[in-house]
Amino acid sequence: MACAAASRRHSSTRRRASALRLDVRACNLRHGTRLSRAMPDESQPSRGGRWKILLQFGVSALAVWLIARRVDLRESAHLVAGARSGYVVAAIALYVVGQVLSAYRWRLIGVSVGLVDSFAHYLRYYFIGMFFMFFGPSTLGGDLVRSLYLAEAAGGRGRAFNSVLFDRLNGLVVLVAIGAAAFLLFRGRYADLPRPLFYVTVAFGAGIFLAWWLAPVLVRLVLPPTHRIRRFVENDLGPFWRDRGMLVGASAVSLVFHFVQIGTQFIVARALGLDVPFTYICIFHPLVSALAAIPITLSGIGLREGGYLLFLQKIGVPQASAVAYAALWFLVIVVSSLLGGVVFVASGARLPRLRRA
Repeated sequence: MACAAASRRHSSTRRRASALRLDVRACNLRHGTRLSRAMPDESQPSRGGRWKILLQFGVSALAVWLIARRVDLRESAHLVAGARSGYVVAAIALYVVGQVLSAYRWRLIGVSVGLVDSFAHYLRYYFIGMFFMFFGPSTLGGDLVRSLYLAEAAGGRGRAFNSVLFDRLNGLVVLVAIGAAAFLLFRGRYADLPRPLFYVTVAFGAGIFLAWWLAPVLVRLVLPPTHRIRRFVENDLGPFWRDRGMLVGASAVSLVFHFVQIGTQFIVARALGLDVPFTYICIFHPLVSALAAIPITLSGIGLREGGYLLFLQKIGVPQASAVAYAALWFLVIVVSSLLGGVVFVASGARLPRLRRA
């Protein structure tokens, strides 16, 4: 009798687990893969997330160690400490202006699918997300936080998550396009840059830009109707692509935003007394930013410094100064993100629920 009861309990547990998996799959179909990744299943341990963080830490540590073998990091730290404060303050201020533009772009995207809220609120969600990108717990990334705030205010979690995803994709596509165009226009001034890098950058930039604008058509041509990616592009992200006016407006804002960031990097160079041409920053900033965005390190640490070291050496910048440039740029980002913490506290220091009650 006891064995039979235990068997019935085990069978019931398996049925509940199966139902939970079906519910998660249904949620994925309704809200897209972004939602399923952002909201982890509480019935499973977060061991995978811990291993991911450990792996990212290990890759960052290895990259920093490799750089430290070639560069005197104490000299780099000394250069950062001696940076001209007026330029540093100007860089932080201009970086914040760029984030305001980015929040405006996000609102253009969100409103196009009915996520109507004031710009002031979008700006608040965006800055709080900036703060949690660097200082929040691992389960609450900045993108997840701002999408939860928007969903709570305007309704529609799936649309809110997808608006953040589309915002990120739009920014990335325009950034890569700027890098490709700058490489095409200004490569003659910087003959030391490898020719294969030129061809790859221009081809990839042109390809991703065209693929972005033609994505709904391309998935219909290449993928079968039942394919997961095609369903996600057509059903979840399709409403964004159908609003051509929003696409043009968001891309224009992205263009201005990235040139503001390039201008900020120009000021960072001046803070360290470095003569880095604006046109050269137009080439390497998109490439290094795309490299640092690869999620194999902690906040791009190691990859970012290695990228700047590679490019700045090509125009005669000393190694220690190149690493100082990367470190000061990262410091500008972190200090600007602290402003989001002030906004969070001023807003009551309350996070929206990760899961519905």
